[in-house]
Amino acid sequence: MTTPSAAASTKQNRGICTSCNKVVPARHETRDGAVYLVKECPACGRTETVVSSDPARYQQKRELMGYRGEAENTCSLDCPNCNAHKPPTLVFIDVTNRCNMNCPICLANIPAMGFRFDPPMAYFEHIFQRLSQMSPRPKIQLFGGEPTCREDLIEMIELARDRYGLEARVVTNGLRLANEEYCKRLLATGCQLMFSFDGRNPAIYERTRKHPTAYAKKLQGLENVRKHRKSKVTLMVCVGDGVNDHDMADLVEYCHDGRDFIAAMDLIPLTATWGPEQVDARNTTIEDVERIMAEQLPGMVFFPAAAMFRLKTLQQTFDLGRLTFSGAHPNCESVSAMISDGRRYHPIGKYLKRPLDAVISDLLDLDRRLGERLPRSLMGRLFGARGRRLVYGWALWKLIRRSMDTREVIGPKAGAKIARIVWGLACGTKMKVLLRANTQVHGLLRVIVLPFEEAGCVEAARLVDCPAQFAYEHPETQEVRFMPVCAWPFHKNGILRTTAEHYGVDHRTGDHGLTGLDKRSDAATAAATAAAD
Repeated sequence: MTTPSAAASTKQNRGICTSCNKVVPARHETRDGAVYLVKECPACGRTETVVSSDPARYQQKRELMGYRGEAENTCSLDCPNCNAHKPPTLVFIDVTNRCNMNCPICLANIPAMGFRFDPPMAYFEHIFQRLSQMSPRPKIQLFGGEPTCREDLIEMIELARDRYGLEARVVTNGLRLANEEYCKRLLATGCQLMFSFDGRNPAIYERTRKHPTAYAKKLQGLENVRKHRKSKVTLMVCVGDGVNDHDMADLVEYCHDGRDFIAAMDLIPLTATWGPEQVDARNTTIEDVERIMAEQLPGMVFFPAAAMFRLKTLQQTFDLGRLTFSGAHPNCESVSAMISDGRRYHPIGKYLKRPLDAVISDLLDLDRRLGERLPRSLMGRLFGARGRRLVYGWALWKLIRRSMDTREVIGPKAGAKIARIVWGLACGTKMKVLLRANTQVHGLLRVIVLPFEEAGCVEAARLVDCPAQFAYEHPETQEVRFMPVCAWPFHKNGILRTTAEHYGVDHRTGDHGLTGLDKRSDAATAAATAAAD
């Protein structure tokens, strides 16, 4: 029997018909142990895509966030012709589609796209100028292809930083960082790295990326980063069910050994964008990744990144600014953390007396109540911002006391240490400084499940408030526009092809990774043509 996954809503959700690529009505259905996004196309009929392998967990996230109905908010999904998105907190910028790996699981390289995208620096300066006018300025991530294939990447980072006040992150496969001199020059810019590393098993890179020498080069690149870094790196981990699922515990151990230079893991579910003749792997959902991590690291639990957006009073009281994932949908990114006791990382559940979902639910309720109380509280009226922080900090401590296993976290003399933490928060001291000084928490590994969607999973309800967007120059008007990250893969070929024709190729950017343009397989040619249309 087929049943809707949520109550009826007055908002009409929309998706993309995977047969004709048109925007059509969409809805969720739960059956046979999965959640499907079902599209009803007037021309092609019904198409559907699995969006979750765990209906109970999928729905639990919505309930935790108080999400109402099929689509609480929605949009036209006409992304190329819409510039009404929320101001982004995180902006991706495609800098090239050349790559020195050209993995078959990726559609953002020359073999998959069928043309070369290497615009001149003036293109990027136009985008940087627009971003510098935003308040607050978003974080930017230079994307590809492989950004290090551009010989002027360092110049680009310095331009963004020095002229436009933009701090850049570079999303890289890390192969070129095996060259220590290049790695040293890149990191001297102060840029942060998002380093692709799928585990310490060479077979992973042979199976999904068809690049048997990648593992050794990545390890060398990471060692060079460790030696010359100015900030910690994030590992970007493509997680495939049946591919590297059994390697995750070992990868977390590697992160602990390298906790002096590794801050976080971004786990990207492996999605089926390849042909069966290219990669032997199956589609992996967000809930698959959460299950894999829980099996590998018992006690590990995740919560929706959207929860941070709902903590409005917390953000205002402690002047946190706009958070990276503020506006994310409950069924988009999910977040967890692992805590170091100095010997290894433990799931956050080890330090809790209650389920994490219950703690998050109570925190959301607390934040709503304090939003009403703080403006008229005596401490707030007498001491202003410091008084409001003290009231919130004390209420937060009472919640923590009910939820936290103090013996695991604080150890002896808990009362005095807790008082120092509360007072430090009221005085504006950073939480991580207070934890290191007063608890047995010796380090933290942030873990985020970060989906990059294929066309069949795209839906208006998840994109309408998306805080992560690609920036690009409109190929006809030259206006700087924005598009939600998960809609970008569906539209980028047509946009970037026209942009490439307008600007031509800046040959000063070099020829690293310039392969595959004239040797694409029939399958890749067809995929590139369909995406461009």
